[in-house]
Amino acid sequence: MHAEDSSSASAKSSNLRMVIRGIKQILLGVYEITPDAGSAFFLRADYLSQVNEERLLPYGYGRLDVDLDDLSNLKEGDTGFFTEEETADLFNASRLYSVEKSAMSYLNRSEHTRNSLCTKLLRKGYDKRDVEEVLDYLEEKNILSDLRFAAAWVRSRSLDHAEGRTRLTAELTARGVNRSIIKQVLDEYFLENDEEELCVKAFKKLVKIKKDEDKIKASLVRQGFSFKIIKKILHDANV
Repeated sequence: MHAEDSSSASAKSSNLRMVIRGIKQILLGVYEITPDAGSAFFLRADYLSQVNEERLLPYGYGRLDVDLDDLSNLKEGDTGFFTEEETADLFNASRLYSVEKSAMSYLNRSEHTRNSLCTKLLRKGYDKRDVEEVLDYLEEKNILSDLRFAAAWVRSRSLDHAEGRTRLTAELTARGVNRSIIKQVLDEYFLENDEEELCVKAFKKLVKIKKDEDKIKASLVRQGFSFKIIKKILHDANV
C-alpha cells in the first residue's frame, strides 16, 4: 500500500484471519469492506484471485451473520470468515485498487502512454509489479491505450506543425509508443494528409525567414521530411 493511502488494510499482515462486519458495493465491481477490527478499506473484485466475488455481492454470503460478541466458534467456510490466504487476497486487491485510483487521476486529465503513466506511478512509490498489473487491467478495459494516445497526439501536433513521418516517429518513440502502433497511426494520418503538401507548407514558412538553400534543406530534414520529398519540393520551387 502506498504511503499516502495507508489504512487498516496496510497495517494488517497477511497471516491474520479476518471477520467481515459489513460489505458495501460502491461502484460496479468495487466494494467497501468493513472488518470486525480496524477501518474500512476498498477494493476492486477484478483484482481478487482467491475470493469469489459472490461473497462480496449485496446478497452474497461474505458478510458476518453471527453475534460479534461470540466469534470463537467461527471456522473456515463460515459466512463472514476469511482465511489467511483470502485475507491476503483482499488486502492485495485493495492495494491494487489504490494504484488504480492514482492512475485514473492522471488519465482523467489527459491521455497517457503506458510508459509515461508507469513512470509517474513508480515515482509516487508504488511497487512495479502492482503498477504493471493495474496497467494491464486498464489496457484490457481500453481505459489506457497507446494507440488512442498516439492518434490524439498527432492530431494535436498537426495543428501547429507541418512535419514528416521521420520527425513524428521520433517524437512518438520518445514518448514510449510501440513501433507497430506508430506505423499504424502514421499510415492513417498520411492517408488524409499528403506528406508532400506538408513539406510545401513547411517550405513556404521557411523561405520567409531563411534565404540560404542549405539552411532550408537542413530545417526540412529536422522536420522529418525525406530527402526525396525535399529534393522534389526544392526543384518545383526552382530553388
